[in-house]
Amino acid sequence: MAFLKRANAMVVHPRISGRGWGGVRKTASSGSSRNLTDQAREILGGSVDPDQYLFTHCTIVASVDTDTVPNAKLGHVKVGSKTVNRKWADYYIKPESSQYVNNNGDSWSREVLKMAYPTFIGAHNFQEHVQIEEQSKGRIIDAVARDIGESLYVDILVATDRKNAALIQDIESGRMGTLSMGCTTDFTICTKCGHFAVDETELCECIRHAKLNTFLDDSGQTRVIAELCGHQSYDENPEAPGGVRFIEGSWVAVPAFPGAVMRNIMETGSATGLQDSDLRKMLAFTAPQWSETAVKKAASMAASPPSPRKAFDFGDDGEGGGEGEGEEKPPPPFSKLEDSLYALVVDRVKTRLEDQLSKDEKEKAIAAPLPPSDAPNDSLIKEGSATRYKTALRTLARVASSDAALVDGVVAINESYQLRVDPDVYRAVLKAGSTSKFQAPSDFVNACRKAAGRDFTPAELRVVVRVGTLLSHWESTNNPTTL
Repeated sequence: MAFLKRANAMVVHPRISGRGWGGVRKTASSGSSRNLTDQAREILGGSVDPDQYLFTHCTIVASVDTDTVPNAKLGHVKVGSKTVNRKWADYYIKPESSQYVNNNGDSWSREVLKMAYPTFIGAHNFQEHVQIEEQSKGRIIDAVARDIGESLYVDILVATDRKNAALIQDIESGRMGTLSMGCTTDFTICTKCGHFAVDETELCECIRHAKLNTFLDDSGQTRVIAELCGHQSYDENPEAPGGVRFIEGSWVAVPAFPGAVMRNIMETGSATGLQDSDLRKMLAFTAPQWSETAVKKAASMAASPPSPRKAFDFGDDGEGGGEGEGEEKPPPPFSKLEDSLYALVVDRVKTRLEDQLSKDEKEKAIAAPLPPSDAPNDSLIKEGSATRYKTALRTLARVASSDAALVDGVVAINESYQLRVDPDVYRAVLKAGSTSKFQAPSDFVNACRKAAGRDFTPAELRVVVRVGTLLSHWESTNNPTTL
C-alpha cells in the first residue's frame, strides 16, 4: 500500500499579464523540452484556447536536503526498546532545510523531487480531491523545477476548463484561492530514526507521536522529525520515480497550510493588453536548459537577501519574464511567505471569520482554546479528542508563519471541534498582539477591549487571554532573541 500525501497552495497574485509562464520555463533548472503548445494539445485533447481554459501558475512544492547519519546501521536495528527497519543512512534533514518541510510534516529530497516532478504533467485538476475523471475540472499541462540554491521549487501550469463557470468565477474573484497537490508515495522514511514504512500500520513511534517536533542529534544539532517521501535509489516502480508520483491538483475551499503559493492567473483581453496570440506564443516557447554556470550562480545567490517585490513575481503588469529575472532568490515558501503578505492574510482572516462564524452564534456557549500546556474541557471536547486538540494547538503555535496565520489556524481548529467564537474576539486579539507585549494581564485585556470596542463576556475573556498566550508562544519560537 502507498501513502497519499497532500499539500496546499495559497493565492498570492490573482491575475497576471505578460510572459509569466514563458519566464518560468526559461529560468527553470529543468523542465520539459517539448513545445508547450503541442504538449498541452495532447493532454487537453484539443486546441489551447484561452477562451476555453483559465491558466493558473502555482509554486506547489519544495525540496529538502539531507545528511548521511554517521555510523548508521542498516537493516532491522534496535533503537531503544523498538526495532526499526532502516534501508538508507541519508535520512537526517539539514537544519537549514527544515523550513521546507510542509506543515503536514511531509518532505521530498532534492534528488527525489527532481526525478518525480514530471509526473505532474498530464495529471487532472479536480475540486476538493473528488478524484472522479468525469468530474475533472481540467489538467496540469506543464511542470518545471527551479533550483534556488537551498531548495528546489516545483511550479505547475494548470488549465481549468471555463465550462465550470461557478468554479472559474470563484477562482477569479478570490473566493476559491487554494490549490492542493495530491501525490502517492510507495514508502516514507522517518527523519529521526530512519525507519522505512510502506503504510500507516508500519509507521514508527517518532512519526506517530512526535511528527514536526525537533530533536538533538549526537553532534548537538537541532533536527526536525518528518516523513521523507521516497528515495532516489528506489527504482522498483516505473510509474513512481524515486517512489513518488504526483497524481492531481485540486481546488479546495480551505487551505491546510501555507506550504506553497498559487502564483498567477494568466488573462487575455483589452484590460491586460495580452491577446490570445500572445498567450499562444508564450505557450509555444521551448525552454533551454540552464547551463552549469547558471546553476552555480543561482546557488551562490542563497546568501543574498531576496527582493520582496520579485519574490513570487514573474512578469507582473506585463514586465519581466526575461533574462536574469529568475536569478532572484524567492523567500522560503513555508516560513516567510505570509510575513511578506501580512496585509493580504489579515484581510483574508477577517473575511473568513465573518463568513464562517455567524453573528447568530454570539450568545451560544463559547469554548476557548487552552494554552499548549493544558487540556480542553471534557464537557466540550470528548475524552480521546483532548490530546489531539492540545497537539494541534501546540503544533500551530510552532509552525504558523505569521501571527495572522496562527489566529486563522485557531479558528479552523475550533471550527473542526464545533466551537463557536464571535469573530471580533479574534480580531481584537490579533490587533492587540500577544500577552508578552504588555507589563500586566490587565493591560493586555484592556487593549483587546479597546480593539473590540466593547466588553467581553467571561467566556470570551478566557478566549482573549488564551489566544494571546498562544501568540506569545509563537513569538518566542520565531523570535527567540526578542526581549
